[in-house]
Amino acid sequence: MPESLLHNEKDLLVRVAEGDAVAFRQLFDHYRNKIYSLGMYLTRSEVQAEEIVQDVFLKVWEKRTELSGIQYFNGWLRTVAKNTCSNYLRDLAVEKLAMSRLLDKAEGTTASAETNVIEKEYRQIIEEAIQRLPPQQKKVYILSRQTGKKQEEIARELNISLYTVKEYLKLAQRSVRQHITNKIDLLVAAAVLLYLK
Repeated sequence: MPESLLHNEKDLLVRVAEGDAVAFRQLFDHYRNKIYSLGMYLTRSEVQAEEIVQDVFLKVWEKRTELSGIQYFNGWLRTVAKNTCSNYLRDLAVEKLAMSRLLDKAEGTTASAETNVIEKEYRQIIEEAIQRLPPQQKKVYILSRQTGKKQEEIARELNISLYTVKEYLKLAQRSVRQHITNKIDLLVAAAVLLYLK
């Protein structure tokens, strides 16, 4: 975007709010590379970085009627990008975990190098989360998730009630999910500060 248009960003936002596609394109052209760089940093994938750019600007377009009331568009866009990236990475983590489980079950399947790196990083985060659990929750979680024992077997083995096993498992799963979410949010927040100045 030329310098003169940057000085008139407020006017540009009003035009976008009114549905002006040319003004929206100018906004897109000005901020696209910053969002793309953020996406590349977080995903290391051109395709996924482009998806993030598209998602962010789709949200901008969907909320265009609010743009005329925004005082600091760069900050507003930073928040949209941060939330979009966090959601994208969470969805990606869930997808990778599901794919990993499918790959583990499939015989003779070999994963790509990229999948192996992401899977290793994800397993490391999960392992960190497991190590932070209280001792009994950790035992229950490991017996359930890593050794595949049924809840009744765990109750007998640890000499605790089935209800306690269910509660420990529920609390452990919540802690593991929260740890993963926090890691993703921290990564995204750091990247946003770095790429969306």
